[in-house]
Amino acid sequence: MPRYFFHVREGSDLNRDGEGQEFADVEAARREAINSVREILGEKLLHGGVLNQRSIEIADQTGHVVDVITAREVLLKGGQFRSYPDDIIQSPATKPPHK
Repeated sequence: MPRYFFHVREGSDLNRDGEGQEFADVEAARREAINSVREILGEKLLHGGVLNQRSIEIADQTGHVVDVITAREVLLKGGQFRSYPDDIIQSPATKPPHK
């Protein structure tokens, strides 16, 4: 299985992932990076801090950056706040009241 590395960039600082993780493909690595950015954003919201300066660069085993996940991409889609199927705060569908 290929190994991918999640380098965290905040402004001009880059924190390199020295271990990496194995994923079936780049799409699986992308999903994990999105989840990581969501966790980071949650911590920033709880404890304060700038939300839009952090991103995760996904690099393959050769060091080539294959994708970049930004906070903006995770939060917004088409200018609207994005939701995810695994959001725990989504309300279940309700039935209209009987008349």
